[in-house]
Amino acid sequence: MAKSQRRGLWSRIWLIAVITWSLIRISAVKFWLSNYGVNTVIFAAIELISASIYGMSSARFVFAVIDRKRKDAMKWGAIAGLMYLAPDFYVLSVGQRLPVTAYAAIALLLVATLLQLAWQLRGQLLARR
Repeated sequence: MAKSQRRGLWSRIWLIAVITWSLIRISAVKFWLSNYGVNTVIFAAIELISASIYGMSSARFVFAVIDRKRKDAMKWGAIAGLMYLAPDFYVLSVGQRLPVTAYAAIALLLVATLLQLAWQLRGQLLARR
C-alpha cells in the first residue's frame, strides 16, 4: 500500500473514531447537562461540525509534523485546536450553574485528547524511522 493510501486510510479511521466519540459526548450532554441550560440540538450541531473538521485537520497536523512541514503543522494544529474547543466553549458559555464535575470532565477530556495526540504523534514518528 502506497504512503498516500495508508495516510488516507488512517485519516478515515481517525475521522470515524472522532465522530463516534462525538456521539458519546452528545449523549452525555443530553443526559447530564440539558438541565443546566445547554441545548442538546445546538450542542450536537456544533459538536458534529467541529468534530468533522477536527478529525480531518488533526490528521493533517500529524502528517505535517511527520513530514517536518512546520508551517502546515502550525496551520492544521491551530484549526484542530479551535475545532476541539468549540463545543466545550459553547457548554461553558451557555451553561447555567454547571456542576463542578462538568468543569472537571471538560478539563479531563482536554488532557486526555492532548495525551492521545502526543501518543499518536510519537507512534507515527517512530514508525517513520
